[in-house]
Amino acid sequence: MFARLYDWMLALARHPKATFALAIVSFCESSLFPIMPDIMLAPMILAAREKAWRLAFICTLASVLGALLGYLIGFALYDLIGQPIIAFYGGEVAFEKFTRFYSAWGFWIVFISAVSFIPFKIATIASGVLSMNPLIFIIACALGRAARFYAVAVLCATDPRAWLVRPIWRAGFIWVASLIILASAFGFEYIGNLPACDLCLQQRWPYYAALILAPIALWVAKMGALRAADYLLGLIALAYLAGSGLALYHAGIEWGFWAGPVNCTAGDFDINTISAQTLLESLPQSPIISCVQAPWRLFGLSLAGYNFLASLALAMLAAWPFYSQWLGIKLDMHKNKHE
Repeated sequence: MFARLYDWMLALARHPKATFALAIVSFCESSLFPIMPDIMLAPMILAAREKAWRLAFICTLASVLGALLGYLIGFALYDLIGQPIIAFYGGEVAFEKFTRFYSAWGFWIVFISAVSFIPFKIATIASGVLSMNPLIFIIACALGRAARFYAVAVLCATDPRAWLVRPIWRAGFIWVASLIILASAFGFEYIGNLPACDLCLQQRWPYYAALILAPIALWVAKMGALRAADYLLGLIALAYLAGSGLALYHAGIEWGFWAGPVNCTAGDFDINTISAQTLLESLPQSPIISCVQAPWRLFGLSLAGYNFLASLALAMLAAWPFYSQWLGIKLDMHKNKHE
């Protein structure tokens, strides 16, 4: 069913009424529809890059309006409509996770759901059930959806060479990509019922580093110190290379290519050194999460596998000026290629 819907959406992207269809899909995805509008948005922008910002705005506006529908379903029609929707998509556990973490996360749990690649409809319906402040809900949805869809627009509408040559663009893209990937990781963990093992948590550190260093590199490049910005991005590249190596190690454990660490837990204790009583007391707060079993796969790759590809790609983007010189690759972006 999902494969047919995917093909249907790609066909819609080529339809004369594609813009209207994109708005409808974006609206419905926030409360009813299972497939993300990015599948239509990206090819539509690639076909007409001058419409990128308009299409991203339409996608964002329609999605926020659809989120309001999801909120109303949860607020007033949960038993009649909301619960069957969640059950149809097998989202009962994700719904329970969202409601559990809402009291502590509030605005941020909705924002994470809006910007990440997890079912947004779970968050919108649950927000209505929990009677979240409507204004805070709208702001969180608008910021998250805008970050998501405008990132797709920027990625698809700009000259790919600009991401390599211009340190300002590289730093900005790396920061946005790191934010989206981290938001998705937290969304999968806290809403998608995919608990993170110790190796998963360690793989997030390069993204934390990028969130700190990338804005500094962007500011340094803006001040005209382009070489210094390249060196800062080089540090980010090293962090991502370490992260990609750890992700590859984790994926190999999941495939059974080599053994994993003995104490692969999500807790703060070493299972080899504590007493049995302390372990039993700690289990409710710090459950042992196996690094061996992949809880989720898509096209044969686990989250660790996708993180390996993402970390490696971001490392290559960040370190472009260094290895491109070694390879003798030159990209002409006219006079102000470092702007």
